Amino acid sequence: MQASFSGKFNAESLEEKIGYKFKDKGLLVQALTHVSYAKESGGSHYEVLEFLGDAIVNFIIVDILVKNFPRKREGALAPLKAFLISEDFLSELAKELDLQNYIRLSKREHLKGTRNNISIMSDVFEALWASIYIDCDRNANLVKDIFAKLFEKKIIQTVREQRIRKDYKSLLQEITQGRWKEKPVYRVIKMEGPEHDKIFTVECTVKKYRTIGTGKSKKDAEQKAAEKMIELLS
Repeated sequence: MQASFSGKFNAESLEEKIGYKFKDKGLLVQALTHVSYAKESGGSHYEVLEFLGDAIVNFIIVDILVKNFPRKREGALAPLKAFLISEDFLSELAKELDLQNYIRLSKREHLKGTRNNISIMSDVFEALWASIYIDCDRNANLVKDIFAKLFEKKIIQTVREQRIRKDYKSLLQEITQGRWKEKPVYRVIKMEGPEHDKIFTVECTVKKYRTIGTGKSKKDAEQKAAEKMIELLS
């Protein structure tokens, strides 16, 4: 059942999709309430829950990766994790629950089509898992079990079919924008070799962190530096 901008929705239908019945329906409503709706109509919105949910989803996905791919090294797991906690992938998981149809938006944001914004969908998805965690008296094992029942198979299949995006620069920017609202900075620090066969060395900096990448083009060197930065930040 699709929600209107007024936020009237069938909570039971969403609980059925999740496989969890809330003791405190207010937590579920908060997880689905955009700041625009809260400003227009009063009440709480999802941002604090999203802050907690980010850590919860991060932990559960890493746990699924380590459990199912125990032989993969940290360097191989880091870009997998970066993709699986990215806005693109989390919004995919959100769509499997039809979360976009339950988000409570102001009339203006509803008319703008904000409901299908992947950033908002991923935020609401994270807030949802925080609301479940709080509602079940912070029973982390229960939350992990519910999440795994819904999404573990998809996560394993995504990794095995190598559907992981390899654009490390975009992945890194998502991470740094999410954590610090900043973009990575890239700088060519060395060019070596003849004109037809140059080797580029690029430095990537984020806050106090610094990585170096080399490649036969500036773009390739930036990707290598971004990949190393993802591993470092992970």
